[in-house]
Amino acid sequence: MSDSFLEDLTGRTGLLDADPLELPEPDGGDRTLRHDPEFVALDNGLSGIRDTINRGVDVLNGFGAGLPKLPEGSLEDLLVRPLTGDYVRIRQNAAATHHVRDALSTYGGNVVRLSLGVDPRWGGAAASSYLVRLQVQAVAARGLGEVVARGSVVFDEIADYSERLAVRVEGLVMELVERGRRLVTKVLTRLLGPGAVALAAEIALKGIDVVTDIVEDVQRVIEIVETLLRLRDEVAAWVEEQRARLEVFLDLLDVVLGRGADLRGGGGGSW
Repeated sequence: MSDSFLEDLTGRTGLLDADPLELPEPDGGDRTLRHDPEFVALDNGLSGIRDTINRGVDVLNGFGAGLPKLPEGSLEDLLVRPLTGDYVRIRQNAAATHHVRDALSTYGGNVVRLSLGVDPRWGGAAASSYLVRLQVQAVAARGLGEVVARGSVVFDEIADYSERLAVRVEGLVMELVERGRRLVTKVLTRLLGPGAVALAAEIALKGIDVVTDIVEDVQRVIEIVETLLRLRDEVAAWVEEQRARLEVFLDLLDVVLGRGADLRGGGGGSW
């Protein structure tokens, strides 16, 4: 007779070999929506555009336009990054919850193997208590894994919202760049260039309507910036809501883990 009762019973070797517990590094998330390809190539020229526009605003305000100036600071730092969030990393967190679920499921299977390895000649209360405890731990591990995996729903929803917002912000920023560059050309040639004196005389005769196109471009640029700033405030409130959802998820894990500790502490029996 061999050393393993199960080998004699089933003719299979390695039946009790434990499966390795694996927690691989989750794959990096990826974009799932179409992004403006030009946005990827956006450089630091926004600061120069902003400064030139503000110089033009100063000139227009000298004629009574009453336009606000664009805020100082990089648009990338002030608006884009705080708004979009790292949706790729968030999706990676979602993948990690599935890895944990799979590892706990494997652990549960390994615990079941322990119960299969109990010698049938061992009986009594101690044996019964031991087998019950193993089964409870196996079920608890798999249940905990499913609870953890549910967290991926929250992470995926956050990532989807974050990426949709990123696409919207990219579109606004690209319009901002396009209008900004066009506006810079007008400012440099008509307000700050050699024709500035002639334009001033024309405004004096015909009024501010002479530069209506420039004023409208400035107003649209300011409107875009204000929209981005408003989005930033809306996102801050939304983030607090998601923080609350994640806290509920963590509280649920605490309850499950606490219950698991109670189960591990129970039982009894002796050899």
